Amino acid sequence: MVTMSSSTTLPNSRFVAPSSTQENANLPLLNAVLEGFVDGILVLAEDGTCVHSNQKGRVICRDLGDGRGINFLPVCIEVMGQHLIESREVFPETLLELTQEFTSRSGQQIRARVKWLDLPLTAQSYLLVSLENKTRSAQSTALIEAVQYNLTPRERAVWMLKRANRTYDEIAKELYITVNTVKRHMKSIYVKRKEVTEFITN
Repeated sequence: MVTMSSSTTLPNSRFVAPSSTQENANLPLLNAVLEGFVDGILVLAEDGTCVHSNQKGRVICRDLGDGRGINFLPVCIEVMGQHLIESREVFPETLLELTQEFTSRSGQQIRARVKWLDLPLTAQSYLLVSLENKTRSAQSTALIEAVQYNLTPRERAVWMLKRANRTYDEIAKELYITVNTVKRHMKSIYVKRKEVTEFITN
C-alpha cells in the first residue's frame, strides 16, 4: 500500500483532468450515468486527456493531489495510467487491470483501479479509472450494522471507528475514553451481533 500525504504534478504532464466547466455538454446521458456511480470515475484518452469525470472523481483527485486545484490528476493516478499503457505494449493480448490503495491528504483510504475501456465503433482506446473511498464505504456499512444490532450511541461511535480499522488505542484517544471502556463496548457489540446473526440463521 502506498501512503500519499501529498503529491507533486509532473511538469509536461500528459494526464490533464478537466475542470467542472469542461464536461462534455454533448453527452448529457453519459454524464448523468457517471454522476450516478458510487465511486469516482475518470475516463482518460490514451494521450492522457481526461475526457469525462464525475464529481466524486474530481473530489477524490483533489484530496489525492497537492491542493493546487482540479486541473491536474494526482501523480499516483498518472503513474498507474502510464504503467497500464506500457503493459499493453509488453502484453498486447492481455487485458490487465491495475489496483492500488492510497491514503489521501485527509486520511481517507482510496482504492484506485485502472483498466482499458474499449468502446465499439471507435478506433481509440480509453482508460477507465475508478476511485473507491474505502473509508466512506466502511462508515456506511457501520451505520447500517449499528441500526441492525441496535447499538447505543456510544457503541455506534466505537463501532464506526473499529470498522475504519482503528486500533483500540486510537479509538480511546478519539472518543476520550479508556482502552478498557473500548473493550467493554466491543464486547457488548459482539454479543449483540451474535444475537442478530443467530436470529437470522434460525
